[in-house]
Amino acid sequence: MKEQRRFVLHVDLDPFFVSVERSLDAALRGRPVVIGGDGFSLGFVAAASEEARAAGVRVGLPLAQAQRLVPHAAFRRGDLDTYGRVSEEVTAVLLAASRRVERPSADEAFVDLSLEPSHAGARTTSRGVPPVRAAETIRDELQRRLGLDASLGLASSRLAARIASGWAKPRGLLVVLPGYERSFVGPKPVALLGLPPHVEAALKRAGLATLGQLAEAEPEALVAAIGPLAPQVRAAARGEGEPEIALAAPPSFLQEEATVRDRRSDPLALALIAESLARRAARRLKPFRFGASALTVEVRRATETARRAVTFGDPIDDEDTVAEHARALALPLVEPAGAVRGLQVRLARLGPSGAQAPLFPAAPSAMRRAL
Repeated sequence: MKEQRRFVLHVDLDPFFVSVERSLDAALRGRPVVIGGDGFSLGFVAAASEEARAAGVRVGLPLAQAQRLVPHAAFRRGDLDTYGRVSEEVTAVLLAASRRVERPSADEAFVDLSLEPSHAGARTTSRGVPPVRAAETIRDELQRRLGLDASLGLASSRLAARIASGWAKPRGLLVVLPGYERSFVGPKPVALLGLPPHVEAALKRAGLATLGQLAEAEPEALVAAIGPLAPQVRAAARGEGEPEIALAAPPSFLQEEATVRDRRSDPLALALIAESLARRAARRLKPFRFGASALTVEVRRATETARRAVTFGDPIDDEDTVAEHARALALPLVEPAGAVRGLQVRLARLGPSGAQAPLFPAAPSAMRRAL
């Protein structure tokens, strides 16, 4: 029997916004949390924790109604900049395991951990590790680096992997072994395919309420029930015909930025922020085995923007080296510290990483300051 070689990992971070808020404030763990505003705002719910959902809170519900349902919940306005930054960090963790990553939404991801033959004869992912170990590493890294809980499902199809991650909640990993996908998926409702309501209703009228029934349905009977969509819907229920998870393209540049809200920050603290931003940007390069030949630090004030940059002979990808350069570039720019409103670190001229440049190799003329 030919060994199953396709493995798709589904990473379930739902509800992502709530998970980010809990990673920033541990006191929110175990409490109902509602994202979108306070309970007296005129807005709508953007995300809700499982505890809030159990009380009837749903995305799109008016906040005032959510407050009546869970008056003891923690309401947060949300910070899209923070959510975006953390989402990029999530993608970096996934890309470290595979170059084939798909993010349908902030709440979930698909990662191709398919097997490839190695020189020793064992079958591992493209990163050289077995799929289950790669999945465990992703889950552990999301928790260790970002404080995010994830539930994971590993199977031969996106459909089976997505169902498995739901069964793995909270914070588990469920592996659907090769040969068991059909029996695992079969009893589940056809609603999991996300079909239009009228198509789902037509299937139920035809007596096709589960994925197993749909997968085994006679093609002619299925065409009679739902028309030309029949082959596509039947293939989806069987986990067949799924598009390949696309290979992520290397970036042309990377930048990280931060808003400074504490007007009393001292120059050293601001330089350390630039250092942290540089580390984060360098970390995002690693999955592509790329480095940067140019580094720019930008400091924004209310009335001006100042920049300093340095170039290297070879692309560098070492976090410590990039961070030290960013800190050195930032220090002359952050006086007076109290006027700084934001910082940005940009890595450009990206390419395959070579020999690491020594720290501070450039002559003064290679660094520039522009207002």
